[in-house]
Amino acid sequence: MKIYIHAPIERVWEGLSNHEGLIRFSDVTYARLLQEGQGNRNGLGAVREVHFHGVKFVEDIVAFEPPRLLEYKVKKCSMPIEHDIGRVELIARGEGTEIHYLTRFRVKVPVIGGWLGRRAALQFRNAFWDLLLEAKDLLEGGK
Repeated sequence: MKIYIHAPIERVWEGLSNHEGLIRFSDVTYARLLQEGQGNRNGLGAVREVHFHGVKFVEDIVAFEPPRLLEYKVKKCSMPIEHDIGRVELIARGEGTEIHYLTRFRVKVPVIGGWLGRRAALQFRNAFWDLLLEAKDLLEGGK
């Protein structure tokens, strides 16, 4: 999924890579750092716990290249999922920033896991899209 935010890449990066700032978003009820990263507390090797859209995630930051790339892998979740990757890539475009967001996961439930996975993917796609729209409003509005 892609979205354009009329704000400099550094500002968008700070708004999306800082775990403490995640609680500004309505679907994020809790975010804390369990382990600091290397060179930057939110950076490579950081472990964060995020409660998003009613689901608890514990994520490892597996790539951190300010101000353009953040990748994470969910290592624990309150839902039975197997997570491949979450990737947030920022690209400077004119006076703003284009965000490319990707996440891949499977629901680990025998027989109906495929069906549940498709439903979950749609729900999380909508929730992540709402989060990106909210980030757009916050960052473009200067809040």
